[in-house]
Amino acid sequence: MNELVLRDIHLPDVPLWWPPALGWWILLIAIIALLLVLPRLWRWLRHQSMKKLSHKAFKQIVTDFHQHQDQRQLVAELSILLRRIMMSYLGRKQIAGQTGSEWAKQLVDLVETPCFSDDQQRLLTHGQYAREVNIDCNALIQSCESWIKALPGRPQHVSA
Repeated sequence: MNELVLRDIHLPDVPLWWPPALGWWILLIAIIALLLVLPRLWRWLRHQSMKKLSHKAFKQIVTDFHQHQDQRQLVAELSILLRRIMMSYLGRKQIAGQTGSEWAKQLVDLVETPCFSDDQQRLLTHGQYAREVNIDCNALIQSCESWIKALPGRPQHVSA
């Protein structure tokens, strides 16, 4: 017979865990990039939808006004909407407690171009509490629409 001297089975060395293969490096870089980009993308998407929802709510208020023609209700709804928009831009703590001229000043300061006259600012702050409101509703609606369109691109603070 054949009397060859054979050695026992030789197993390869155990692979080391370091340095990792190229695929692991690519996966690690992709995870880090995703963690850096995802919060900014989330804020951008929330802001875009918030601006669209604000405009949609404004259009609904105007449509309702054309049906009921109640000027005091229009002023109240617009004031509430503008306050909500400002809270989403500047934060609840900064806006919720402000009333009167402080709130009107923040309303004007949020956008770069002045949209409201002094009478409209007084009307938005106190008009909902008046017994009768005699205003140029179309001018107020146009001012509110231009204010919503002039909102800055990025909110200074996005509240939850």
